[in-house]
Amino acid sequence: MLTYAVIEINSTFIEMRIYEKRDSSYRVLEKITEDINIFKEMREKNEISLEKMRKMCDILKKMNNLSRDYGVLDKKIIFSDFFKNISNFPMIVDQIKLKVNIPVEDIDLNEKTYLSIKKVIYSEKDIFSKKDSRLFFNMKSFSSSVYLFYKGELSINENINLGVEKLYSILEENNIHSKKAFDFICDYMESYVEFVRKGIGRKVIKKLILEGELEEKVMKILFSKKPLESITLADLKDKLKYIQEHSYNEIALKYGCTLSMAKLMVISLCLIISFCDYFEIQEIKFLNFNIKDICALEKFYPELKKKFDDTLWKITLDSVIELGERFDFDKEHSEFVKDIGLKLLESLKKYHSLGKEEYRYFVVAAYLHDIGKVIDFKEHSEHSAYILENTTIFGLNKEVIEKIAFIVRAHTASAKLEELYNYEFKGEELIKLLKIVAIIKIATALDRGKKQRLYNEKIRLECNTLVIEFDTDEDFYMEKSSFEKQSKLFKYLFDLDVELKINRRFGE
Repeated sequence: MLTYAVIEINSTFIEMRIYEKRDSSYRVLEKITEDINIFKEMREKNEISLEKMRKMCDILKKMNNLSRDYGVLDKKIIFSDFFKNISNFPMIVDQIKLKVNIPVEDIDLNEKTYLSIKKVIYSEKDIFSKKDSRLFFNMKSFSSSVYLFYKGELSINENINLGVEKLYSILEENNIHSKKAFDFICDYMESYVEFVRKGIGRKVIKKLILEGELEEKVMKILFSKKPLESITLADLKDKLKYIQEHSYNEIALKYGCTLSMAKLMVISLCLIISFCDYFEIQEIKFLNFNIKDICALEKFYPELKKKFDDTLWKITLDSVIELGERFDFDKEHSEFVKDIGLKLLESLKKYHSLGKEEYRYFVVAAYLHDIGKVIDFKEHSEHSAYILENTTIFGLNKEVIEKIAFIVRAHTASAKLEELYNYEFKGEELIKLLKIVAIIKIATALDRGKKQRLYNEKIRLECNTLVIEFDTDEDFYMEKSSFEKQSKLFKYLFDLDVELKINRRFGE
C-alpha cells in the first residue's frame, strides 16, 4: 500500500499524520502532535532562537524516524503563515535539511491559505451555489483572510491586519483581562473590517465558515465532548459568558492548558463572535477536516489535485476581474487581448518553452495591463504595475505578482529592451517573461482604439513568418501604426518576421 506523511509546523505545535492509500480513500495510520510555542519570542525578536530551532529539529527527527517505521518514503512539510514574519526563516529551512534530512525545497508560505480554500471547496460542496452566500473567515497568526462567495463567485477577497497572535500581543502589552477583551476586540476589529462591510453592502450572508491555524485546537479544548461540526454560535456565546467571569489563570486551570492557550481561547471566541455580530451572521460552521488530509488526497488522487487547481484558477480569475472593475477597466478590450494572445502563444509553441504557469501570467497581465489609466494615462503601465504590487489577488503570491507587474510595465511601446535587462529577473526566467511581453505588445496593438474592429482572425506560420490575418469593417490606421512599433520585440526574441493582413469588408 502507498503511504505518505504530512508534517505541519505551526507557531504552537508540530503535527505529523501518516496516511495509507485505500481503493477509494485513505486512512490515518498515525497521528503525533508536539507542542513548541514559538510565537512569543518571535513577537519580541522577529526571529526564532537557535535553541527553539534545535527543539524543532529534534521533534522532526523523531517524526521522521517514526515515519520510516511505517515504510514512508514520501513526506511533505507545511509551514503556517506565521513564518512569513520570521527574519531567519531561511536558516530554519537549512537546519531542517541538515539535521533532519527532510527535503523542504520550493517552500511557498502562501500554500497554507490555498490548502484552506481547498478544504472549503472539498467540505462545502455547494460553495459555488447561485442561491446562498457564504463568508469564509480564515483566522491566521498576524492577519486574517476574508472571502465572500456570493451567487457562485468570489465577491470579496481581502487580507486584513487582524490575527489571533497579533491581538494576543496587544492584550499582553495593555494588560487587558478576559472581561474587557470582548469589548476591546469589537472596537479593534471594526476599524479593520469596515471596508469589507461596504463591499458586502446589502448582501445577506447565510453562513460564516471558519478555518484557521488555532480554532480547531481551541474549540476542542473548550468543547471536549462536542464534535467540532456541531458547535453553534449560541454555544460560543454561552462559553464566552462563562469565560468573562474568570481570569486567564482560572481558565487555564479549569481546561488544563497553558496560560498562553487560555488567552488564545479568549481571543478566538471574542474575534469570532464580534465578527458574526458585526456582519449580522446567525449561522457558523467549523470545517472538521484537516488540511493535511487535503495533502494526502492530492497525493493519492492526482485527478482531484487537478480539479482543485482548476477551481482555484477560476477563483483567481474572479479576483482579477473584480480588481479590474474596481479600477474601471475596459473588459471587452482585455478579453480581446487575452484571446488573441493565447492564440498567438498556441501558434508559437515550438518557439517558446512557456508552460501553464506562464500562460496564466499572460492572462492576468492581459486583464490588468491598463488599470493604471484611472490614475494617469501617460504613465499608466507604471501605475498599473504599482496597483498590482500593492493589492491582494487570490492565488497569486508576491513572487508571481512581481513577474506579472514586470510584464505590465514592459508592455508599452516606450519600454526599451536594454532597460528591461536591468530588472532582477535573469537567464531563462527573463527570456520567458520577455516573450510574454512580446505577445502582449502585439495583442494590445491590434486593439489600439479599444473598439475590437477586427474579427475572423487567422494566425499561421509560413516558413519564418508569422502571418496574422483579420477581417474588419472599419479603418485600421491607428492599429496598423501601433502594430509596427509593438512587433519589434517579437521579431527580435522569436527570430521571426511578422506580417499583418487586413481584409476590408465594407458593405458586406
